[in-house]
Amino acid sequence: MIKKYPKYDFVIVGGGLIGSLISILLSRNNFKCCLIERNPYSSDKSITTFSPLSLNYRTTLILQKFDLWNSSLIEAYPIKKLNIKYFNSLNKLKFSSHDLDLQYLGYVVNKNLLHKYFIDIAKKQKNLDIIDTSVIERLENTQSKDKCHITITNSVSRKSKNIKSNFIILSDGQKSILRDMLKFRTIQKNYNQTSFMFNCTAEFDESLAVQLFNENGIFALIPHSSTKASIVLTLNNNMQNIFFNSQNKINKIEVEKAFRGYLMNISDEKIISSYEMKTVQAKEIIKDKIMLLGNSSQLIHPVGAQGFNLGVRNIETIIDACNSEVKEDVSHYIRDLNNAAKKILQDRDKIFEMTDIATKLFANPKSISKVASSLLVNSLKIIPGTKASFLKKILGLDDCSYLTIRG
Repeated sequence: MIKKYPKYDFVIVGGGLIGSLISILLSRNNFKCCLIERNPYSSDKSITTFSPLSLNYRTTLILQKFDLWNSSLIEAYPIKKLNIKYFNSLNKLKFSSHDLDLQYLGYVVNKNLLHKYFIDIAKKQKNLDIIDTSVIERLENTQSKDKCHITITNSVSRKSKNIKSNFIILSDGQKSILRDMLKFRTIQKNYNQTSFMFNCTAEFDESLAVQLFNENGIFALIPHSSTKASIVLTLNNNMQNIFFNSQNKINKIEVEKAFRGYLMNISDEKIISSYEMKTVQAKEIIKDKIMLLGNSSQLIHPVGAQGFNLGVRNIETIIDACNSEVKEDVSHYIRDLNNAAKKILQDRDKIFEMTDIATKLFANPKSISKVASSLLVNSLKIIPGTKASFLKKILGLDDCSYLTIRG
């Protein structure tokens, strides 16, 4: 007797922000989907820590486009101004939502609440099966077979089940075991920096986000209420002792000194994350019936907060490329997803180019880089239209076909 296994159009591996979002949208487009996540989804899990996530204007448009925006449920806090400072006060750029006749530049949201918001919606989708607390034990993907064969094992009960899928999307993070097992080639870069994020109460301009480039690293001030903010210190590894004492506590005096004019009277500070600053870039993002998405595809330096924003744009590209007709022939999936992959790689190259300029030029303390960055900043201030064009790139609006904005 031949065993019949559940069959899906898409299996999404990894149920973080990107995985849960693509699962919702594909299932809404009449695709039969399965979302597999190694961690448990607890509906009554309390969220006590604000974990900031910066969404640019383009990302909020995309979420609104797909009817996935509820500012109150995700503690969305609008950002209307952005200042970027390079080493000294003369090398400073000031941006405002008014520069492009926009109401805001973006939002800072609670990452944990946004994830819960997506998962709660995902659980209501009729075309979506969610299997949490489970891992992929076996994945067979050969050109001679029309479907991928997958074995899933529950991490608690150790029981296994088999399923089939026309296509697989890997969104299981930077350290994707399946990506490496399937021999997707990656490029890694070590910046010799460590990124620290801490929340605090302080005095600041409540609608202003700040990005600083100095000899110690790349810093950011991210407000998320009128009195509370998150500070990101991406420190050169030889500078950590300046901002942390022997008990590994934050040196508030040095932090306020670095943010002079933007931040003062820090209190109630609490570190919420730290990690070595490395970037990862997959050289290819699609192989036959498998595609990489999110941090499985690229991990971007946090300067400019482009990581999640790029992932959302990638999802929009995929959804726009796939029509709602269920495809029996796997070749149709491969055609549509390959077309999407070309656009995704183009968008990614633009973001990495911007990031490279920021980390190689603006964050470089050498005199020649300081002169070059000063010339570039002055040109943005003086030449008509260049400042608006630069802001549009930051906000992801430079090739947004469904929005017309000034500048």
